[in-house]
Amino acid sequence: MRIDRLHQHAMPRVVPKVVPRTVALPRYVFLRAHHEGAALLAAWATSAGIALLVLAATLAPV
Repeated sequence: MRIDRLHQHAMPRVVPKVVPRTVALPRYVFLRAHHEGAALLAAWATSAGIALLVLAATLAPV
């Protein structure tokens, strides 16, 4: 009786597609710009939240 093994079958190999630098570079610059914008927005929102907490603490009745 012959035992058939899965790894012996010819499976198609997945080869990553090579993207030319001239095509890939603008895509990465676009993504980096969005991440920097998101970081800036998060920093601004955090500082605005802290400023509101400080303002509320100073105006709160004792």
